[in-house]
Amino acid sequence: MSSRLDSVAPVRLTLLLVALAAGAAHADRTATYVPGSIRFSQNVTLRAPVATRDGEPSIRVDVRGNCYVGGIRGVPAGVDLWRFDLNPSSPTFDPGMQNATYLGQPDAFLPQDPENPEAGGADGGGDIDLSASFPIHPDSIPVLTITSLALANISSAVSHDRGENFDLSPATAIAPADDRMWNESTGESRVYLFYRAPIPATGLFVQRSDDHGVTYLSPGLVSPSGTTPGYIDVDHASGRVYVSHASSTQGRVSRSSDAGMTWATVTVDATTGHGALFDVVKVGDDGTVYLVWSNQQNIWLSHSSDGGVTWAQKARVSDNTVYKTNVMPWLEAGSGGRVCVVWYASPSTVNNGSADWDVLFARSDDANTNAPTFAQQVISDHRIHGSNVSLQGLGGGNNRNLLDYFQVALDPQGAAVVAFTDDHNDFDGHVYVTRQLDGPSQYAAANGDGTVASTWPPRLPFQDFSLPEVTDFLHDATTALLQPIPEDNPFDILWIDYDCEAGPDGPMLVATMKVSSLTQIPAGVEWRINFSADAPGGRPGRPGLSDRGQQFFLDAGSDPNSLQAFAWGTATRSDSGHVNYRARGDCDFGEFNQAQGTITMKVSLSKLDAFADPDLGPGTVLSGLRGQTLEWGFEGPPGNRHPFRDHTLGGGTYTIPGCGVVDVPMEERTAERTRFLGPPAPNPAAVDAAVQFQVARAGFVELAVFDPSGRRVRTLQAGPLPPGRHTRRWDGRTDRFSDAKPGLYFFVLNTPDGVQSERVTWLR
Repeated sequence: MSSRLDSVAPVRLTLLLVALAAGAAHADRTATYVPGSIRFSQNVTLRAPVATRDGEPSIRVDVRGNCYVGGIRGVPAGVDLWRFDLNPSSPTFDPGMQNATYLGQPDAFLPQDPENPEAGGADGGGDIDLSASFPIHPDSIPVLTITSLALANISSAVSHDRGENFDLSPATAIAPADDRMWNESTGESRVYLFYRAPIPATGLFVQRSDDHGVTYLSPGLVSPSGTTPGYIDVDHASGRVYVSHASSTQGRVSRSSDAGMTWATVTVDATTGHGALFDVVKVGDDGTVYLVWSNQQNIWLSHSSDGGVTWAQKARVSDNTVYKTNVMPWLEAGSGGRVCVVWYASPSTVNNGSADWDVLFARSDDANTNAPTFAQQVISDHRIHGSNVSLQGLGGGNNRNLLDYFQVALDPQGAAVVAFTDDHNDFDGHVYVTRQLDGPSQYAAANGDGTVASTWPPRLPFQDFSLPEVTDFLHDATTALLQPIPEDNPFDILWIDYDCEAGPDGPMLVATMKVSSLTQIPAGVEWRINFSADAPGGRPGRPGLSDRGQQFFLDAGSDPNSLQAFAWGTATRSDSGHVNYRARGDCDFGEFNQAQGTITMKVSLSKLDAFADPDLGPGTVLSGLRGQTLEWGFEGPPGNRHPFRDHTLGGGTYTIPGCGVVDVPMEERTAERTRFLGPPAPNPAAVDAAVQFQVARAGFVELAVFDPSGRRVRTLQAGPLPPGRHTRRWDGRTDRFSDAKPGLYFFVLNTPDGVQSERVTWLR
């Protein structure tokens, strides 16, 4: 056979007939299913400033244990990137993935504000994928390559220093309207980029870069039309490249032996549906090629032992005794026969508004045999989603909060590391991570016995109920063009606190929202607080599946005529993912406290009880605690929308007490405060500057660098911290990977104890 596998049409036709003949001659492989017993870490949510969503997470772990997680905000908001240390020999080894380093937005090659390149959205954000090089020298840092789908093209960003800085290379693809790109690295410097273009046609192309993705060569045509790109992988031993793609009825794999220039295609399966995003191809260490897909009911796996020429009959991965609907699988392959698969699964037989979803994980040591065994288990430590899951991409009217995929990667020990999208406690989807903590490795030689070294990460800080239940970033309210408003303003939520007090008609729920400034109460603005009562799975400190509880809201408004009103009502999430609100009456009390920058609303529990079953009272757990500010009519038709808004992420829980005594105001609950322990050092600084701070109570802590105008320059800490002393350093760069200009800056510490700042002068 010619080394140019795509040089003559009869070769492709022969391969296709071989695969179809095999399918007609043999039945499916019969698998055995056993319960999985691997420990996984607590699920951790990742947070980024200004982002109202982060989804479709891509995850990679390089050979040095640098774990990168990227999520999309959507075009034109850009993408976010985080890093974890999963090197077991490192003093900062983080097996529980509790200490994310936020790296910023690496696809921001087209800032929306030409006068201020550090602010606003990015041109990218439609998709993201990551890959890392395989250096030969043991001290070399693997090069990270990121691709992102932009409004007009595909951007490529390359980092040689673990994501601290990036070289940006926009416009890598050949066509002006591209879609669903994937990338994979091999060797010291080669990267392959797989995508379809132009839209609405679906020609599939692969372009090769020999400089990590800085420049790309002319594309090779994989398929002229008709299929959706699934994924790309490389056999590092042979150099052969594989891509998967699918129609609604067929799963296909194409391969190239000439560095991506010509391709031969085989139909792997035509016996099931293939429309449940995506069909994923991966190559094991022994060269075995695997394809995984969903037909919405089950997860299926096939493999090839001869370089993708012929394929085994499919085997069902999912044990469907409990979970009847299984979608969006992803795959990783290690040593011969060892694979692991992750996917979203629901006990419901129908993917509709009544379906509840978990993240499932299955692994096998003999996936390439005639009778494989799969060990299946749930690895999400809570229900992640309550509604249908869209499988149509941008089309259709279903719920897209989980977007279209999530991924699994392997760390240096062969432990599975999973990033997934979750909206159980939020308005929209956000990225969560979890990691395998013990059990069999995907590498047969790992730790000398093929296992993952058992670790016991510390428990995540438990919710401190003396703190506000919801906390949010400083200066993350935005305009319609996604530009953050740099100064203190009435849209900028800092925290939301819940209380309960005795009222004339019985107990009253009290909710207070703190904004960064309320010196003026602008007309035509709403301040809204959301919560769910008795959400399934909710308990103190552990929010439940908020869309399955009875949802309520409190709303403070200043209408276009500056008339102030305070109302309450009920809410429901529609099948499209949109939250619908219905006013039910006036609050019993409402107040704008301009001096304190707070909006307080009170409503009798007896009023809420008319829409709650059981009634709200002592012991009722409120989940889905979140808030938003918006200009009047923001959620209406596009022509009626106004520009300013802020959305918080979901917070902790609030348990309604007896409400018999007046609660101590939040500002007076403790004399101990979270605070800086001194000015930054050195100061002035030319290389980096460090600052120490004391955390009084476990909770969300934001530490960022701002310029004198109030614009965010760099986010140094954005997540929960335990009590104690902490240190963070700033290296003088921005969240957009440029060098900050010399001048005056401020370390700003934002917690429920207040907003505090320390000056630093940057010399470089």
